[in-house]
Amino acid sequence: MTAVAVLLAIGSVLYLIKTLLYPIFKSAGSSQKKRSRQYINARRKEQAKRKKAEEKRALLHKYGHFLMTETSRVKVGNLLRRLDMDMLPEEIRLKQFTWAAMSAALALVAFSAHPLLGFTSVVLVVLAYLTPMDNLTKKIEAKERNIARTFPAFYSMVYYQYSKTVHIYLTDVIKDYLPNATGELAKELGVMLDNIEYGEEYALKQLKKRVPIHYIIKFCDIMETRLRGYDNTAQMFHLKNEIDAFRLDTLEKELDKRKASNGRWQFVLIVVLGLYILTYFLFQTLSALKMFQ
Repeated sequence: MTAVAVLLAIGSVLYLIKTLLYPIFKSAGSSQKKRSRQYINARRKEQAKRKKAEEKRALLHKYGHFLMTETSRVKVGNLLRRLDMDMLPEEIRLKQFTWAAMSAALALVAFSAHPLLGFTSVVLVVLAYLTPMDNLTKKIEAKERNIARTFPAFYSMVYYQYSKTVHIYLTDVIKDYLPNATGELAKELGVMLDNIEYGEEYALKQLKKRVPIHYIIKFCDIMETRLRGYDNTAQMFHLKNEIDAFRLDTLEKELDKRKASNGRWQFVLIVVLGLYILTYFLFQTLSALKMFQ
């Protein structure tokens, strides 16, 4: 029995050495070394990229007043906040100047080729300067359209929950709806959940700033009133009716748009089919005339 116990003890020690100490001194395999090198290189590139971006931001923050006025900075900053983009307004203005300079260089090359091409290319300089701001505006419009289309379903759930009981938190309602949310509304609800850590009123005020749509503003005002202890279920019901009417109007407009699009496609197909039939009968007539000659 003593010998068996000694053998078991020695086996346990060897197992612990193999499990705990051997992996420390074991040389890494070629595949593991390759993955480690790739990870280290990717991390170094990311750190260099982040450092370069921070230096660029520091320069723009220091000398940004030469690029744009305070009014323009506030205006562009509001647009960036509505898109929840981590960028400085000066970065947008620098992009405008960069694109305009590249277009101006292209216009000079076009001038050397032909004066008419050069004068035509001057228009590209203006378009290149306006494009970054135009892209921001289009993104905001697309975001607001997407949220306006999906918000009624979220508000219906909010109204149903609050009409049943007053002992409910907006956080719980958002968490219940978030798995079913899609697109921009899902992102905004996620940001709202993060902001609720600082208070529901703060989260509602930030939502109004990011998405200043009529129904979103009214929703936030109603929820802020409830936070002060007022039972405004009647106002929530009126807003629900407005949102339902807005949803029906949106669906009717989309249906009319699809009908018009289908009508245009049908007209194009009829024209193509008519041309095909005319061409077919023309060739048949020509072949028949050749037979009688």
